[in-house]
Amino acid sequence: MDTNIFNTLKQLDSIIDFSRSKLQWDILFTINSKGPCSVSEIANITGNSKKSVTDAIRKLIEKELVIKVKYDIYDLSEKGRQLVSILNKLLINDDRSIKQELNNPLSSLGENLVQLFYLIELVKISLLNNGEVNPGKVSKELGVSTQTLKYYLDLFTERKMFKRVSKKNLLGKSYQIYVLNVEGKKIAYKIPILVKLRRNVFLKILLKMTFSINYETSLLKLMAILSLTSPILIYFKNYDVVHLIAIIWLFMLIFSTLLGIFAYISMK
Repeated sequence: MDTNIFNTLKQLDSIIDFSRSKLQWDILFTINSKGPCSVSEIANITGNSKKSVTDAIRKLIEKELVIKVKYDIYDLSEKGRQLVSILNKLLINDDRSIKQELNNPLSSLGENLVQLFYLIELVKISLLNNGEVNPGKVSKELGVSTQTLKYYLDLFTERKMFKRVSKKNLLGKSYQIYVLNVEGKKIAYKIPILVKLRRNVFLKILLKMTFSINYETSLLKLMAILSLTSPILIYFKNYDVVHLIAIIWLFMLIFSTLLGIFAYISMK
């Protein structure tokens, strides 16, 4: 083994013991690949308990490798990014790239790509929902924690792409949503696929019917509703009132199918 690589490994091992601190490395690599994450997300990805992850994160914070961003969201510190980058380069046995990476301005490219993904998804959702994003509802559909989604929404709010608005539900309880701002709309109108979504009337009707925020979820809900109701109609087919309900059900089946097809075609 090259002496420089051996010395680098020895230095890395002195920071995080390879043999005893696997979870700490798992956390570093998870955050590096996924971007800022909550304890729950890290626990799910690494297959560890929240307590174990919390303890490991505390140790990483003490080593100045991880920082708390907001709520229970954690991100790599600059020192943590360099550490992961060095190990990544070692894994492909490129010692020269190690030195270059430390001064490479593109080292944050992965984080920028994650931000870009969330920005496009959130802008897309807002365009289909009257410019609004409800963090609680959207987080479930995107499969991330509410805290993680709020982190990115707050980030884009600071950049004037969204703004916070308080609303009240039917019970008078206040909750916070994010509304697409002028700067956010400028971005949306420059991306062809988002322009098509904005003009897709069929998709908007489909989403309203199913109380969904994206095309895939709306189709799943329709399939679930139709699959569950059809056996019931068949079972009670001898009742006169069921005949009328069956006609309405058949109409909804045809209407929703055509709506889904036209919505899909309009997205292309």
